[in-house]
Amino acid sequence: GLCCAYGMIMFNENWNRKHRSLGVKMNLATALLMGLLLAFRSEIPVAIGGPDLNPVVFVGGFMSTISEDIASQLDLDYPSNGAARRRLRSEDEDEDRPFFDHATARCLGGSSSSSGSASSAEFCEGKHLEEHGSACDDYHEQLRATAVFTVTVSSAALGLLFYCLGKFRGTQYVSYVPTSVMEAFLSCVGYKVFKYALKFCKEDPKQFLPAALVGVTLYFTKAMHIGNPAIMIPTMLLVPLAAFYFYIFVVAGSDLSEARENELMFPDMENVDFWRIWLDGLGRHDKINFKAWLKTGPDLAIMIIVVVLDCLLKISSTESKLPVKVNKDYEIKLHGLGNVATVACGSPVGYMQLKFNVINYGILGNTKDRRGGAIYALLCGACFFTTIELFNYLPRFFLGTLLFFAGAGFVAENLWGSRKYLSFREWTQILVILAVFIITGELLQ
Repeated sequence: GLCCAYGMIMFNENWNRKHRSLGVKMNLATALLMGLLLAFRSEIPVAIGGPDLNPVVFVGGFMSTISEDIASQLDLDYPSNGAARRRLRSEDEDEDRPFFDHATARCLGGSSSSSGSASSAEFCEGKHLEEHGSACDDYHEQLRATAVFTVTVSSAALGLLFYCLGKFRGTQYVSYVPTSVMEAFLSCVGYKVFKYALKFCKEDPKQFLPAALVGVTLYFTKAMHIGNPAIMIPTMLLVPLAAFYFYIFVVAGSDLSEARENELMFPDMENVDFWRIWLDGLGRHDKINFKAWLKTGPDLAIMIIVVVLDCLLKISSTESKLPVKVNKDYEIKLHGLGNVATVACGSPVGYMQLKFNVINYGILGNTKDRRGGAIYALLCGACFFTTIELFNYLPRFFLGTLLFFAGAGFVAENLWGSRKYLSFREWTQILVILAVFIITGELLQ
């Protein structure tokens, strides 16, 4: 489910949805490769490896930057906030508009160009496609090739840095980065994850309110070790999903086609063969738009810093969450070696997933069993090599639930929780950085 959400975050604009299946496959490849590596070679037997929300959110930002620049180079009229604002004004004129509606949710979602009704604008579809057919075809070919190249470069840079930190015992020096700055960046990621959750739910309160309720509750159930995770987590995810289908088929007397028309589910995601990552990506090197890729440079620098610190934090925190002794240098060096495979597959960087380490330990009841990580990796591999069309049966609110679950950790631990060990001045810095990010939509100006 999270691999599906990650693929959609990578290509979050509605007009780029034809590439989402490729994004899902890329994340499944990382889950397969890093999952098997950590399951069999990590000194933490219950370790779970795979793609992480932090780098995926950055990659989603890269794709927005790249797609806009490619469109500009091809003289295509790219949707902007202006269209969104005009539509919002027309909605405000509706006297019957409820107090808490889609426009309110869009305001909560921030002001990025990919939010709100801008994402529902017509671009390389319908009449616009008829008028600019050749340019639109070139746009999608360049975006696809540049996306794989961008992900490959970021994975290579991070993998090399992981290896060097482990090889030369550099993990001890990373602690010199101010904690408040790190917590601020992670808080910004948490805000953006919530923003994506709202977008997945179409800013519809009937969808995002249940998703938030279940997702946030699920996080605190896991964090506070309430009940057996082998029972609590599947129950809290599957019961709302069953209730959704009961409502669709029994209460409403409808079907999935009508549910898609009512935007309760995502448009059908067609499967792509796993080898398309190479054929449409690096195999089409002539379509890689280096000029557009260079625009992501400043954000790539921030991504490297945040992801390296996040990876180290997950490794070191495993020691405090589980009864194990962690060799940080060995683990991050192993991550570096493992990401050679993700680079070869054009897939996002992968590393240890703390929350899933804890869940795996809670289910298995010991720290010696490697089967949980291996089974997870093989299931992801099965979807990678066969089909991802199973994801077409997951409603919008379900993926929104997964994102609220993932984002709650950033808010609870990095934003609110950091006040316990930071001074008031340092915690105020986090609030200021987060406020600037919400207002501007950027980490750097």
